[in-house]
Amino acid sequence: MNSIMTMLQQQKKLIVIFILTIVLPSVAMSIFGIRAIMNEKYRREQKILEEQQNCMMLLKREFSNQLKNTEAFLQKTAQLPAFRNQEYRAIRQYLKVSLRDDKPVDEVFILFGDGLTFFPLLQPEPDDLENSETVLTSAQQTLQNQAWNAEFILQDYKLAISLLEELFIKVKRYHTRAQGLNHLARVQKKAGMIDSAINTYERIIDQYFSSLTSAGLPLALTAGMQIVDCERISGNNNKALNEALTVYERILEGEWVLTETRFLTYAEMARDTIEELLNEMPAVNNYEEQHRQYISLQEVHNLRVEQWKVRRHIETEIIPVLKEITNQSKPEPFNLSRTVQGKDYLITAVPASSMLCIKWNNDQMIREWLQPIVDNLPVDEQNNIIITDLTGKILLGNADHKHDSISLTGEFDNYFPPWKIRMVRSVPNTEFGIDLFNSYYFWSIITLLIILIFGTLMIIRAIIREREVMIMKSNFVSSVSHELKTPLTSIKALTERLLAGKIKSPEKMHQYFSVIDQDANRLTRMVKNILDFSKIEAGKKVYSFEVTALRDWLDETVNDFIKDHIHERIEIRKHFDPDIPSVAIDKDAFSRCLNNLLDNAIKFSPKSKSVGIYLQKKSEFIIIRVEDQGIGIPKEDLDRIFDRFFQSRSSNQLSEKGTGLGLALVKHTIEAHGGRISVKSSPGQGSIFTIFLPLMNIN
Repeated sequence: MNSIMTMLQQQKKLIVIFILTIVLPSVAMSIFGIRAIMNEKYRREQKILEEQQNCMMLLKREFSNQLKNTEAFLQKTAQLPAFRNQEYRAIRQYLKVSLRDDKPVDEVFILFGDGLTFFPLLQPEPDDLENSETVLTSAQQTLQNQAWNAEFILQDYKLAISLLEELFIKVKRYHTRAQGLNHLARVQKKAGMIDSAINTYERIIDQYFSSLTSAGLPLALTAGMQIVDCERISGNNNKALNEALTVYERILEGEWVLTETRFLTYAEMARDTIEELLNEMPAVNNYEEQHRQYISLQEVHNLRVEQWKVRRHIETEIIPVLKEITNQSKPEPFNLSRTVQGKDYLITAVPASSMLCIKWNNDQMIREWLQPIVDNLPVDEQNNIIITDLTGKILLGNADHKHDSISLTGEFDNYFPPWKIRMVRSVPNTEFGIDLFNSYYFWSIITLLIILIFGTLMIIRAIIREREVMIMKSNFVSSVSHELKTPLTSIKALTERLLAGKIKSPEKMHQYFSVIDQDANRLTRMVKNILDFSKIEAGKKVYSFEVTALRDWLDETVNDFIKDHIHERIEIRKHFDPDIPSVAIDKDAFSRCLNNLLDNAIKFSPKSKSVGIYLQKKSEFIIIRVEDQGIGIPKEDLDRIFDRFFQSRSSNQLSEKGTGLGLALVKHTIEAHGGRISVKSSPGQGSIFTIFLPLMNIN
């Protein structure tokens, strides 16, 4: 803390100048600039709201046009003679064609003046039963009675078949011929003539598809069910399954107009038959396609059941309201919305001689009308149009907005449909960003901020740099003091004992002198390192290159290092390849380089002071490699160990101090020789320093 305060005091003048000339003017100009930008933002928001208002009006107008077009269609349709005359079949055919593609209609119903309600897309025509009556002459009736007698009394099926075939040739009426074929197929089935019965039922479906039984049931439907049964009797379960799926699909698609009871009955019969057949199929056969088709048809089945449910709701909840409205007002087209069991029922009604009404399909109305309108609105991707019902449920759009937004809320004309429209635009948006980008105030503020940031960073950098220099100076002085103190203390202690005459043995004296010499050499190397570093920093370091037999020189250098550390019990393993060429090096500088590497290897190997040194020639390089079994270097320190004054955390763990200059000098020396140095190390696994000298140094 004291060091930081000291540095702040040293930079006090610079900080005061920076505040007075840059900070205060920048703050003042920034305040005015921000106010101008806020005003611009307000004007931009008003413009956005105006654009949203225009888009909402366009959306409502386009949707109203769709409704008006439908109302016009309904008015035109209600004036057709078929509606005035209650011609059910003609009404159904006209509506099926007219409402097939372009209108999201869920259901159509008509309230006739006599109180009768007719759902032309869902229920059969009341006059269909009359058209299905069987008409026979007396002779034909006699043949039919004989056939019935042969079938049910005599049980002579061949005779019955013969009589029915003769009868079929004589009758000409469409429905009579169809019912005659149905009678014939039934007898063929009883007689065991399954293939003939199937052919006859298929003939009914192909030629008499619209014919009805005497009870008003589509004859083709009963024929299809009978074909399924015949195929099952014949053991052709696969054909029976395919035929049952076809009948099921035709029932669901409305190819036969059925009452609700008949629809539910025959649809469930077909579904049960299909499930039975699927369960009877051998497991080894593959019926995945039929199964997928069945699952798809089940979904349609559920949809059709829902349609009949809707019809009941219309009859009980909607039609009474429609009648009340028409009794109280003049006959003009109107819209009605009611919520029935949690669902919105949207109705458009056109009163005339008969009231023609449409129940809209809400999902289709959104998908086929509103979505295309929204897609064609002149809005960009920043805008989002959300349509919700009265409960807040989202019908169209996405309400997920992570940023602030500008929004406008409205309703459809005449509150139909009774949904809410919300125009939402994220802020900031593209146009506002462009305007801001071109704003003079914006760039002025940015420039001032850059100046402020740059000036602040420069001051912080100066303070940090000053602090780092102080720390490096302190560490360097501490390290050098430690490095000097240890050998000096040893030399002084040994010299005092020698001068006091306490050492009498020549061998002991020689040992003392050896230690003194070793410590003196250590001091010499440290002083030379410091002097070399000083010259390098000043750019005055000069190397004296001379051709050297590298193998002999390296062997001699290693031996000298061993002698200097003879009392430390170190082991240096030498592995020198033969035929190493001579190179031009500065022998003194390179000796200090190698001694620094060896000294580090010994110093940071507390358990095994064993070092391997290798000399090799590979490709275009001479390689000198020093390997130790020491504590290793952390991965995060590998990129910094050659920086000046840097000391790895692993050295601090061993309380080993150094000047932090050794490896920096090693790198500089090697690079001055045109080479490079690399290191591989892992904590606890030792280190490998590799020197690469290029062969171009060969003289």
